[in-house]
Amino acid sequence: MSNGTFYVIGVGPGDPELITLKAVRLLRETPCIYVPTSRLSTQTWVADAVQTYAKAEADIRTVSFSLGADRQARQEHWHQTAATIVAQLRTGEDVAFVSLGDPLLYSTCIYLLRALQEQWPQLPIEIIPGISAYAHCAALTTFAIGEGEQPVTIIPTVTAIHDLQSAINRGGTLVVMKIGRHLQAIIDLLEDNSLIEQAVFVARAGLPNQHIEADLRRLHNSDPKVGNLAIILVHTENL
Repeated sequence: MSNGTFYVIGVGPGDPELITLKAVRLLRETPCIYVPTSRLSTQTWVADAVQTYAKAEADIRTVSFSLGADRQARQEHWHQTAATIVAQLRTGEDVAFVSLGDPLLYSTCIYLLRALQEQWPQLPIEIIPGISAYAHCAALTTFAIGEGEQPVTIIPTVTAIHDLQSAINRGGTLVVMKIGRHLQAIIDLLEDNSLIEQAVFVARAGLPNQHIEADLRRLHNSDPKVGNLAIILVHTENL
């Protein structure tokens, strides 16, 4: 019996039309699809995409994010999920795991992939890239991310807020992701560096409650929730 293939499918940033033809085909064909969930999130568009395209008889399973502070507990969580998937693949069944945006850019499926490859180094795997949220934000605001020889730096501020000034000093374009509660600190830093007018803010790109702001000063003292699912794009020098 041949083994099944593990598909990691990027379903894009949330706009139901920003999903690749290959992703749609595999969602329609794969008999078992894992959908990541989080107790801290109320978003449903990843699950909605699966429900839209998967066949009626598909086995759709939810798998929760491991959000605990204990690193060992998080690893055990993903290894348990990986063991279940490996057992399925060895029966010859194809299995898919869906990911918001692109699967290899700050995605939880990276941890699952590591756990799978530790248990099965020759795992039959195919990764289907998705449109990343920052690419969609750039398109919505006509913001050129990369131009000429300017570097591009991606900063996940939820864990690297203290690296933002160093990134500003290096120059080029900054893609500031995972903003969350750090929105006010980022705005203050951009003001201190005279970059506030060279930045754009997009939250929940492509969703019904999308929020685009070209004047970040309007976000001063806003509700901390405004920074959820938000990205700031910054040119650190005049173009």
